[in-house]
Amino acid sequence: MTDDKELRNPNTLTPTILYQTESVRDAQDASLKISELVRRNQAIVQLTETSQTPVTTSTELVYGKNTRLSEDQRTLLANVDGYPVLSKKTSKKITVILVEIIPLVAISKDKMEASLTLYPPVNGVPELNTTELYEILIDNNIRFGLSHEHLSSLLERSKNERIFFQNEPVAHGILPLNGKDSYLRFAIEVGPLPGKLLGNGKIDFRERKMFVGVTKGQTIATHVPATIGTPGINVEGDEIRQNPGKDIPVTVSDDAEYDLVSGVIRAKHGGILSLVNENSIKVCAKQLISGNIDYHTGNIESHNAVEIGGTILPGFTVNTNGDLLLGGNARSATINCRGNLVIKGGIIGEKCRVRVKGDADLRFIEQGHLRTEGKVIIRKQAYYSRILTDNEIHCEESSQIMAGVLISGRSLNLGNVGSPNAPPAMLAAGVAPERYLQYLSMRAKLRDIEQERLLFLQRFGLHKKIALRKSLEESIEALYQDMSQLNLTPGTSINREGRGLKYLKKITITVHRTVFSETELHIGNITRTLKDDYTSVQFSLDPHQNSIINNPL
Repeated sequence: MTDDKELRNPNTLTPTILYQTESVRDAQDASLKISELVRRNQAIVQLTETSQTPVTTSTELVYGKNTRLSEDQRTLLANVDGYPVLSKKTSKKITVILVEIIPLVAISKDKMEASLTLYPPVNGVPELNTTELYEILIDNNIRFGLSHEHLSSLLERSKNERIFFQNEPVAHGILPLNGKDSYLRFAIEVGPLPGKLLGNGKIDFRERKMFVGVTKGQTIATHVPATIGTPGINVEGDEIRQNPGKDIPVTVSDDAEYDLVSGVIRAKHGGILSLVNENSIKVCAKQLISGNIDYHTGNIESHNAVEIGGTILPGFTVNTNGDLLLGGNARSATINCRGNLVIKGGIIGEKCRVRVKGDADLRFIEQGHLRTEGKVIIRKQAYYSRILTDNEIHCEESSQIMAGVLISGRSLNLGNVGSPNAPPAMLAAGVAPERYLQYLSMRAKLRDIEQERLLFLQRFGLHKKIALRKSLEESIEALYQDMSQLNLTPGTSINREGRGLKYLKKITITVHRTVFSETELHIGNITRTLKDDYTSVQFSLDPHQNSIINNPL
């Protein structure tokens, strides 16, 4: 009882109980003692003077939960409306009386629900009626969601059936209805977007519908504006603000025009439709090259959508303003596509550089470098390659990731990752690609400086203190400091001030087949190197433990 205040009263003071109790039978025919409802600030136990001869046993009155002592220390008062519970312990020299109150009313932490604990009425005590109970609840700050009919029913059942209600909900708030983000409602069939998440959790890997034709004046889509939403209200009657929908900006270019008043997007001239990252529309002509990109064609610089039937040979460059469909491979070539890219073959060669404004859908990539702002779809394999995207990376379940680096601003959805005979892969989700490249550069520089320091120590020993050693150690310390402060989460400050935990809650690395040990995982700023192989697993961030956890699919 060391945490409770207590009063050692003289033997001439006797505690008097100021509320009524009764023994009743519950539904299981067990005997229970109930008490009458006491109100806040009501006296429940009082010490009164007696004229009896002092005895050797003293009495201690101890106040428990939801009770307090009066200023004169002689009266125990209720802090809340509720039901007193008295316990008494007696030894040879002392009797301890402890009283606490079971609250009549409880309000959830989010203030969206209020519940009631209700005992049957005690004989000889005026019964609580619906109006009185309603007023008590109002007095306890419950001002929304109450029903006279429900309260009346509870009182009636408690009385007639002798029911004990514990934490019975009596009021509910209304959750806010968040606004909806703006979106484009298309008037024509644009086909499935690659990597679309289906209702059953699977990924839609159907190929993108390329080169959709439009005619002059044809309506392509209508921009549906964001909605504000509706505020909610909690049981205390306070308004809960809703999150209004985000107005996603719409951009049009080339032969597409956007009426800001009506939200209608039309084709100024006939051509080929290109939808980039779901909110950027362009209309341009189509250029067809049936064979390879080689010395016969030269480099391609096109303001149009381009279809290439063959392969882009080493050293050649293709720049397109619209979508690009490549029937063969990109071999040690350079591609800059300001639309969407579909490669029926793959990207081959360490010197191959591919940059895409929209989505990239390819069969395989071997040793190449791919940077996109939209989604990446890998249908077969990615070997010793570097893939970076602001969006998501999706691989078909039978695909194979071998070594290399995959960096995604959102989530990764993969098939097989790694092999016992290959260097480990590095998988980063919820990471800003450029920041992660900066991190890798710092890590490589740190590795070089640490190697230089090791060579110095091997040559001069541990006790040789010269300027070079001091400079190396200061550089190592500075790099460690910079790396620890670099925030990799997209949309946050580059310093660790804003860590973006809310954004990272939805970020996952999903592996449908097997991921091998030594694979390096990053989610936001958290890193984990796998010590075991895993099959059919999903990795996510546990913000409370500051770690990456795994759960079976």
